[in-house]
Amino acid sequence: MVKLIRYIINPEKTSDEQCLYVDSFNCSVVHTASEFKAVREKWQKTTGNYAYHFEQSFKPGEVSAEECHQCGAELAEALFAQFGYQVIFSTHLDKDHLHNHFVVNAVNPVDGKKLQTDHAFIRKMREENDRICKAHNLSVVNEPKGKGKSYAEWITEKKGGFTWRGVVRSDIDDLLPSVRSLKELLDELSKQGYQIHTKKYISVSPPGTKSFFRLHKLGAGYSEEELVSRILNEPQLKDFMAHDAIYPIRVKTVRIRYIGVFRHMKRRGGFRGLYLYYLFRLRQLTDSKPLQKRMPVQVRKDVKCASEFAQDLRTLQDNRIDTMQQLTDFYFSQCNLLEQLDEKKTLFRERLLRCEDQEALRTIHSSLSEINRQIQTVKQSIKSSERIYERSDRMRDSIREINQIMHQKGMIHDVSRSRSNRRSGEDLTSRG
Repeated sequence: MVKLIRYIINPEKTSDEQCLYVDSFNCSVVHTASEFKAVREKWQKTTGNYAYHFEQSFKPGEVSAEECHQCGAELAEALFAQFGYQVIFSTHLDKDHLHNHFVVNAVNPVDGKKLQTDHAFIRKMREENDRICKAHNLSVVNEPKGKGKSYAEWITEKKGGFTWRGVVRSDIDDLLPSVRSLKELLDELSKQGYQIHTKKYISVSPPGTKSFFRLHKLGAGYSEEELVSRILNEPQLKDFMAHDAIYPIRVKTVRIRYIGVFRHMKRRGGFRGLYLYYLFRLRQLTDSKPLQKRMPVQVRKDVKCASEFAQDLRTLQDNRIDTMQQLTDFYFSQCNLLEQLDEKKTLFRERLLRCEDQEALRTIHSSLSEINRQIQTVKQSIKSSERIYERSDRMRDSIREINQIMHQKGMIHDVSRSRSNRRSGEDLTSRG
């Protein structure tokens, strides 16, 4: 356990130039291992599991280090700390996907009870994680993908044992080279004695058991869309099947270019002028060591997620958004577009199930991939709009603080800035 704790708090993984992202509840960060041991000895529970290790990860580029750590703190509080359990957690920054590690003492120091990590606990963990992600406007996995195996199933297959899921996967793998559509695959399974349910999700029951298994829960490469990709022998799916965990490709950083005299950009009004001016001031602060020492707390936080501000500025620039009314109209147009795309996706998935012609299947699959790409773009626009709404007034306050500091340093003489475009009480998500 000492090695595990050393691993999760490793400064090479958990620190940047400004902060070490390690925290704990109900124990100290420095003496975690010894405090865990003292609790186990106190309650005479020195056998079995000493501690539990959990992870919480996010898509590449989706969160800043600070927000990732905040999500970890909220999850640790909700699952462990509020019930008295000791937990140390950290944020690892050494991968493209930021992620949190948690190590929890198996024994509760308050009542001596051991942590139960059964199915109910795992379900609660997912529910709490989804709640926290939604509160932070982060993506939630609606249909978890991975190996699709429980620990018991993994152990059984490791020892060469029999599992029904393994049988289904094997039968599908045997049939794939000889079928030309998803419908043909299901027909062939039916001929082998399988029962097929095609409601919201396709599920199959092999002969010899009454249990049904949803295709998308069999593991990576077995959802309807992934099976079609395999039928069409698309190379990217071979890469997909070769990895245990898949993360989206990191988007190339976008540099915003401003045409004109940059120091005069504050004369431009509206949201675009606000964001350009704020990013200009952030750059000035980070480039000046004397100013860095006097940087307001909120501004320090904003510097860490400057990429989000740049992304939001790109949204404003691409859609020529300057006023609250324009932002509101854009937000609702994107919400409506998302509903239309979701309906379109459902329609194409139904066609995917009925299609038998391989050329038509390829066309449908290509269209579905394009719809998924559009959905991701629209979701990013919606999230960006929400951030702009939430941050705009706070940014003006930060600008006033920055200008005041620079005025005291004799770097500027005009400390004024335009007032908010938002009417009092106006809400982005509702129209009245």
